[in-house]
Amino acid sequence: MFTSKADAFYATANAVWKLLRPINSALPDGPLPSPSWAPSRLLKQRDRVPMDTGVPRKILSLCPDCNHEAVEAVLKDEIDVADFRDNPGVIEAEILEEGGRILMRKACERHGPFEDALSNHPDFFRKMERLAFGRDFECVDDCNVHGHGANSIRSGRGTYLIVDLTNRCNMMCSPCFMDANAASYVHELTMEDIKVIFSNALSFKPQREINILFSGGEPTVSPIFLDAVRHAKSMGFHRLHVATNGVHFAESRDFALRAKEAGLHAVYLQLDGVSEEKNRHRGLGNYMAVKRQALENIAAAGMRTTLQVTVTNGVNNDGLGDIVQFALQNVDKIHGVVFQPIMFAGRDERVSADERYARRYPVTQLAFDLHEQTSVDWQPMRDWFPVSDFGIFAHLCDVLNPDAHLGSLFQETHPNRGIFSPLLVDTNQKQAIPIPAFFDLEQFMGDIVEITDSGRGPAATKALVSLSILRNFNRQKAPSGFGPADLRHVLEDCFYRVAGSSDHWSQKAYSYDGRWRVMIFNGMWFQDAFNYDFSGICNSTTPVATTQGEISFCAYYGGGWRKVVEHQSRTATLAEWHRTHGRHEIYANGRKVDLGQPMHSAEAKLVQIEAEPLVVPSNN
Repeated sequence: MFTSKADAFYATANAVWKLLRPINSALPDGPLPSPSWAPSRLLKQRDRVPMDTGVPRKILSLCPDCNHEAVEAVLKDEIDVADFRDNPGVIEAEILEEGGRILMRKACERHGPFEDALSNHPDFFRKMERLAFGRDFECVDDCNVHGHGANSIRSGRGTYLIVDLTNRCNMMCSPCFMDANAASYVHELTMEDIKVIFSNALSFKPQREINILFSGGEPTVSPIFLDAVRHAKSMGFHRLHVATNGVHFAESRDFALRAKEAGLHAVYLQLDGVSEEKNRHRGLGNYMAVKRQALENIAAAGMRTTLQVTVTNGVNNDGLGDIVQFALQNVDKIHGVVFQPIMFAGRDERVSADERYARRYPVTQLAFDLHEQTSVDWQPMRDWFPVSDFGIFAHLCDVLNPDAHLGSLFQETHPNRGIFSPLLVDTNQKQAIPIPAFFDLEQFMGDIVEITDSGRGPAATKALVSLSILRNFNRQKAPSGFGPADLRHVLEDCFYRVAGSSDHWSQKAYSYDGRWRVMIFNGMWFQDAFNYDFSGICNSTTPVATTQGEISFCAYYGGGWRKVVEHQSRTATLAEWHRTHGRHEIYANGRKVDLGQPMHSAEAKLVQIEAEPLVVPSNN
């Protein structure tokens, strides 16, 4: 007996689905659209190249020592870049299960064996591999962008395009995958470099929605930061972000306002914990005061913040639950959290084996630590998914919008490297529940793949998706007061994460102000030379944009390409830079940031966001 008419309706939706499914399967599949931005028709699941998965399996990796020697040979002009491109230190490796762990083992004839742990939870590891969505289109017309030998990107649109404006920084901390402030030279992009980078970004197919992430060093110390944001905006990029330590944003609300006016959409704010103790390794004397003031100033300027957390075993892995609680308490300012297990590159690339074993934090451990450290009732095997599953929703948007000028934001991260979990947050109570606790997300994603593969056209596709939403929603397990209309509003709000672009995209993205909000927690593990897997490089979703093309983030920082590129195009020696530009401030050894500065512009006004209703993308 059903407790309400709504429950009866959901049961009816499930019955109708089971009735329609065999009928739909019996009909011939229709063709998918062939949009102008794509190199071919949209891909059905059977057409996608699957991710390279399975345990055990053989892979290609790097010898850390051979790779280091090859980079040093380029820097000493003993070999040229072409030699490094073709011979970066490739060796064979194996991924296997042993002693309740998933390991990577490899041996170099010259430098001996290397071992690293990929997971302490084999069942979870295998589940992420099982649920991974297949690869995107092969890239075409990209010979001037992706020519980096074994490290070349061969497929996909990318999710984040990293633009490193400078190797200078106003802090001196570890870990630092760039080794900022430690090089003997300054590498800093000019506006001419910026123009080349964004021209390259538009030069090949699949053409794409992509998040631009200005980075460094500390990108806000670059004199062209605001001009670079303006130029990207003028080229049609609207998802404009900056990865920052927040010092400049904390020092001046005026700076945050000017960044928003230039076109910045949101901020990725480095935060390793919610106490001074958890951030002592960063060297900033008033760390949490800076972060809180940055959050306030960013929000006052009309932007939201994503927390970017470097997770190091033995340093802050026991404080991740506190970061989640901090995010929930500041849900009006914080969009989500990205946990990034430490990569041993840059400042840490020559780490000893013992220290690496002690500090290594496999990304799968995140799901289990958050289960233990929070009261959210996170269930690792129920509530986490590979980030490549975002591609399922991007593909749905592409099917519903065959005339779109750009492809949706398509995640293609390997399941060993990226996981996510969505929480439904009650903004009134500042409490959260995992969405899979009341909505069968795994089954819903399987339904979408089945629906889009049938090629029924936008109207029928939307009707079937709506039916699937109802059949996968368990009202009895949902939070009190959360009903079908709330579910629809929440899902509509989520579509901007993968689709939609216009001059007013940023305002529309922030227009939803309902009681319920989705906050996504991501785990992104970038490879270093010790756990390098080339099968995750060819479809990198986080390329670094350089004047020499786009290079996988892992290849750039973990595989030695950063030093090679900077060697080719360094701006000046450090001594020359100091003579002509002076020394910029560096906050280290407990030095505090002065947060007493008022707004500098009397004319500055807070950005007003006008609410506009969001709708599920369609071609109508």
